[in-house]
Amino acid sequence: MKKLTGLFMFSCVCAQLFAQTFAFDLTKKKDPFTYNLLYVLNDAPFKFLHIKGKLLSKTDSVHLRSEIYQDKIPLPGATSARYVQDSTFYVEYFFGEFSNIEDATEALSSLTTKISKAMNKKAVVLPHDWGEGGEIIKENKICYALHSGFFHYNISTQITKVIKRDGYRVVLQVYSGRPFYYNWIMKNEPYGGFKFINNVKKTLTFFESISSGCPTDIPGYLCNGKSIANDTTFIHYTKSGFDGLMNARTEYDVTFSNLRSGLSNEYVYYNVPYKYPCLRKIAFVRFEDVDRSKRKTMIISLMELSRVNSMIPAQKKEYVIDFSFAY
Repeated sequence: MKKLTGLFMFSCVCAQLFAQTFAFDLTKKKDPFTYNLLYVLNDAPFKFLHIKGKLLSKTDSVHLRSEIYQDKIPLPGATSARYVQDSTFYVEYFFGEFSNIEDATEALSSLTTKISKAMNKKAVVLPHDWGEGGEIIKENKICYALHSGFFHYNISTQITKVIKRDGYRVVLQVYSGRPFYYNWIMKNEPYGGFKFINNVKKTLTFFESISSGCPTDIPGYLCNGKSIANDTTFIHYTKSGFDGLMNARTEYDVTFSNLRSGLSNEYVYYNVPYKYPCLRKIAFVRFEDVDRSKRKTMIISLMELSRVNSMIPAQKKEYVIDFSFAY
């Protein structure tokens, strides 16, 4: 019964993390702004393939090494639009220029509200005031939200500085790709594994200052020290010695459940893309750090240590749970 329960829990976790799709219903009658905006958002996972027009330029005053294309879907109220292929792909709409920051701020707020309304107010808005020092003065990052969570911020309304005319411009950008879906941790989740989660929190607090080794013990896990991949540093804890895949899945679900209940609603979690020998990978991050490029992230991975071989009985395969802290 324990093995069957573990398999059921693992299946539920997979179903929950893959259930959400970034898409909007366009079958019901909508006003032109709402319909066209949702059409653009639906095309974002496909690199805007269906709205990309002819090549306009391979450089301009802002995008020196970018290809600028026509954007075939207009948004009412926008003075112009374009599709930019830079280090990232995005469409950009311009909503006028203003002589002072007060008028630009009012226009930014109005545009942000209009976008939220078009998304049926299912949006999370993260405001930033970057100050007068850079190109972007103010920015509202916007994401599509559902009851269980939200997609990564892929919409941005901005006030940018127009240097040549000493004014301000209001801009809307929508970025391409399939955004991660972050799951909320509900307040009423049962609290489990107190000692485990208490040590996890200690590790999360102190691991950046540790030059070697591990900051604390985590019950049931063995510390394997640090590793570096690209510009990210990891501290690894592992658990092994499982009696087959079902047992490994059950233990993985216990760790996941303890993290989800113990970290509370300050954190969100999401499914991380993976390849064999990884069988499952989920990450936790603070909600307030979601849009930061360098953020503390906890990752739990279920790994198979040997490739499939028909000559080796299933119970002889080895599995390990890798619990990593990345920064």
